[in-house]
Amino acid sequence: MEKSNTNQRRDFLKKSIGFAGLSLVPLWDKDPESGTKLEDFFTTGPKTGAGPKKKIAFLTNTYRNSAHADVIGTKLFVGIPTDDGMVEPDVEIVSVWIDQIGDNDTGVRIAKMNNVKVYPTIAEALTLGTDKLAVDAVIYVGEHGEYPKSRYGIKMYPRMNYLEQIFRVFDASNRSVPVFTDKHLAYSWLDSKWVYDRAQELKVPMMAGSSLPYCWRDPLLVHPLGVKIKEAVAIGYASLDAYGFHVCEILQCMVERRAGGETGVASVQGLIGDSVWKAIDAGKISGELVTAACNRIKGHATGNMRELVKQPRAVIIKYNDGTKGAIVMLDEYVNEGWAYAAHADGKVVSTEFVLDHSMSYSHFSYLTLNIQKFLVTEKPQGPVERTLLTSGVIDMGIRSSVDGQKEIKTPFLNIAYNVKGITPILPPNPRPTGQSIGPWPPKGYEFIIPDKFKK
Repeated sequence: MEKSNTNQRRDFLKKSIGFAGLSLVPLWDKDPESGTKLEDFFTTGPKTGAGPKKKIAFLTNTYRNSAHADVIGTKLFVGIPTDDGMVEPDVEIVSVWIDQIGDNDTGVRIAKMNNVKVYPTIAEALTLGTDKLAVDAVIYVGEHGEYPKSRYGIKMYPRMNYLEQIFRVFDASNRSVPVFTDKHLAYSWLDSKWVYDRAQELKVPMMAGSSLPYCWRDPLLVHPLGVKIKEAVAIGYASLDAYGFHVCEILQCMVERRAGGETGVASVQGLIGDSVWKAIDAGKISGELVTAACNRIKGHATGNMRELVKQPRAVIIKYNDGTKGAIVMLDEYVNEGWAYAAHADGKVVSTEFVLDHSMSYSHFSYLTLNIQKFLVTEKPQGPVERTLLTSGVIDMGIRSSVDGQKEIKTPFLNIAYNVKGITPILPPNPRPTGQSIGPWPPKGYEFIIPDKFKK
């Protein structure tokens, strides 16, 4: 049975691979500060050659179809669909741990199909049942699952709790390996800072965050390092808790490339309802940038934004260097769209951040390519400080929204960092194409097809 599944996987990869040459229309040919060529951002990632693949422990809250564990983990089991074809994973999942195994679980079945053991505890998954760390890297997907909400309405995912268990194994083994943790570092700022500090103490190479920084951009927009940004806005939809984090990561992955690098955040203010429109009218949020970003979203609604959006939400971010930022959630107007706009180098620039809505969920393919490159090289494809900052901004933004929409001074978010030398893998096209949009899944994995795609 295992041999048959392996052959099916190889056949799927062989039939799907058809790498095309990249045809790009760059906004710049070479980064003036770092010397990075734009084409360096477009690659399918590392090839480690004939050596053994890195052994990965895959830990998750829950593993069902379309959950983050599925759209990351399953790709590492069977192959990664991209615009240019299927990519053979450069890492090998050798152990799995799942916190909540429900009736809709697919992870146990997928692990069994790939002859991988599902362990009862995090420690056993990391030690492979021994008394010492026995894997080369760890992926923890702390998204989805049934957990209570805090007094602020934030879902209290136990990210810090489970990362602590990972760190304990490292500490006891006197050895640390790379860790990728999905989305926020933790649901609260204090927990996020603890995670970051503990990783620093143990010298853990760490990467975290959203899939949005690695998805398609239409039109292509990658700020050159050293760009002068006066103000920037990112647009999204739904709750600040679940999706506001993604929008904050869109904003941060762009503005962190500004002259002087990231300087940290001086204050955060969360707004709800009419307060958002008043902030735009008063110039606290640039209406010009909101309009420019929304106009990039191909599926945005027609009509008057203020009449269509029932409950706008926003977070105003003041950076230490005077840069102004904001995330704005406009549910009914943007129709599940994401975008960015900025006053950069004296002009307005904007782009849509595009996701793949096919069965492949291939924006997670590009996140996965970046994850595995990090796990192989031990060099993060996105700075963990970005996610430390966005975790804090969203926590403070929600607190402000609930506690009277007042500005919160944030000296504890004086998080400075620089992305010089970091070149994330990005899609080569403005929108999903080729293998990114199918066929998916490979033969034998039809059970992971979400109900909405079943005829």
